[in-house]
Amino acid sequence: LNDFTEFSFKFGFPDDVIPAGKNLDQIKTEIRNLKALWNHIDVVQKQAAEYFQLSWGTIDCDQMDDEIKKLRKRLNDIKGIDRKGSVYSGVNDELKKWANFVPLLQDLKSPDMEVKDLSLIHI
Repeated sequence: LNDFTEFSFKFGFPDDVIPAGKNLDQIKTEIRNLKALWNHIDVVQKQAAEYFQLSWGTIDCDQMDDEIKKLRKRLNDIKGIDRKGSVYSGVNDELKKWANFVPLLQDLKSPDMEVKDLSLIHI
């Protein structure tokens, strides 16, 4: 932009620099927002990978639910992102699936779901 500014003044077009500067600022803002989104996606993927490594006895559904809510809130707090775009909607859909899955886990971990007599299970 500095070279462009210098040449525009030399050739008598100093006002041509203003729109280019605005465009450059807008591009920098979009890049910063996209980096924030991709960084958040990385956090979401790492969290999901941790969940997949948990054994049944160590699953804390309440903690998972809180973490999912925080991840969804952070996603919604990212400004300047196209909410209809495939990147945003993809990670948002994954978080929604987790949010729907955790209550099912809570139900399965409920003491009411324990089978007291294995002979009652018909396979």
